[in-house]
Amino acid sequence: MSGIFSTPKMPGESEEAKKARERAEQRAEAAESREAAGVAGRVRARRTGGLRMLFSQMRQEGPQPQKTKLGGGSD
Repeated sequence: MSGIFSTPKMPGESEEAKKARERAEQRAEAAESREAAGVAGRVRARRTGGLRMLFSQMRQEGPQPQKTKLGGGSD
């Protein structure tokens, strides 16, 4: 008679399902850490890239002389 008033219990999670869930969580954590490292690398590159380009040997010092006139004539 006690079965009338009790609520049915859900079956527990199987071992295979637990292991699969844990593997999925580990993959998600690894993906998050890879993404965070990529974002940090892009931020670092953006921050140091300006200074690196400023002191680059390819950068020409001073303004460059104009080779042609705007009117189309040669000078």
